[in-house]
Amino acid sequence: MTISTSAPTNVLELLVPGLLGPIPPRQGQPLSTPTLDRLLARGRPSATPTTDVTTALLARFDADASAPYSLAADDPSWDHTDFCMHSAPVHLRPDRDLLRLFDARHLGISQAEADALTAELNAHFAPDGLRFTAPSTSRWYLFCQQPPTLKAQPLERVIGQHVDGLLPTGDDAARWAQLMNEAQMLLFQSPVNQQRESSGRPPVNGLWTWGGGVWRALADAAPTDRLPACLQARSPLALGLAAAAGVTVESPDAAWETQAGSYLVVLEQFRDALLDTDDQAWSAAAEALDHWLAPAVDALRAGRLDEIIIDACDGRRWSLCRADLRRFWPQNWGRPWRRSKSLADLAQQQTG
Repeated sequence: MTISTSAPTNVLELLVPGLLGPIPPRQGQPLSTPTLDRLLARGRPSATPTTDVTTALLARFDADASAPYSLAADDPSWDHTDFCMHSAPVHLRPDRDLLRLFDARHLGISQAEADALTAELNAHFAPDGLRFTAPSTSRWYLFCQQPPTLKAQPLERVIGQHVDGLLPTGDDAARWAQLMNEAQMLLFQSPVNQQRESSGRPPVNGLWTWGGGVWRALADAAPTDRLPACLQARSPLALGLAAAAGVTVESPDAAWETQAGSYLVVLEQFRDALLDTDDQAWSAAAEALDHWLAPAVDALRAGRLDEIIIDACDGRRWSLCRADLRRFWPQNWGRPWRRSKSLADLAQQQTG
């Protein structure tokens, strides 16, 4: 008998930051996710170096920087030239002697406010070779004539955290800190923020910059066995990467159907629910995903799908093939004979 050693060709891969919580114990009706529970119990767990969805997507498409691809999705008229960075508008709130960062999702920035603030920034920083643009009210970008040498954390790692200890490092870190301090002072004095504060709204009093680079086509750069055949996502970064790689994009609300090639799904609603400390939204997302996955498990069982991969983008992932569905004992991170935990158990194990 000849055993095939070729890699699976029909693969469903899910990037689901926030899937494993932590969430507080759910009161009342228990979480109902039988499909996810089975996939996590029967699947083969492994550790990965990826700890956020931005890094996972860049690795998947063999891209160097997130900002140019996000911008390409946010502003289709952009000519794909020059070095650009994310320059996210944020609210910095004093917390004892430190500053805690909150992103723009709930700041309610209008397009008029975004345009006015970036115009003020452009007028001030033009001599430094910096130019700001706001194609989205919550996603701003920065063009640099002289690209800085920096290592900066993605915004998703910083939301809700004290920024001390998470600031950019590298050869240009000191100069960059000075520029961003100037930006904070400018934003603090802006009539836009004065009006926001007078109406009881938090000011846009800081910028978080990261992910700088230049756009390049990815269709011929990434290994063909790494690029997905189809993508389902809402994320501008995922959509921009797919366009640069020539990958087909489906509606994020489309039901999964068997097809040739790998199918990549990016789900960020779990992470957003955690950032909002909304356990009901997290539970609703889990149960919706469980329902969506049921046809994929049927296809795996019937041999129309080779593998299902669930990547929590926190260093943990699970892989499940057809044979794993027949396994009568669960996998549990090196202890195959111990009873595996359900999704609800895994999501609650970090709370206390």
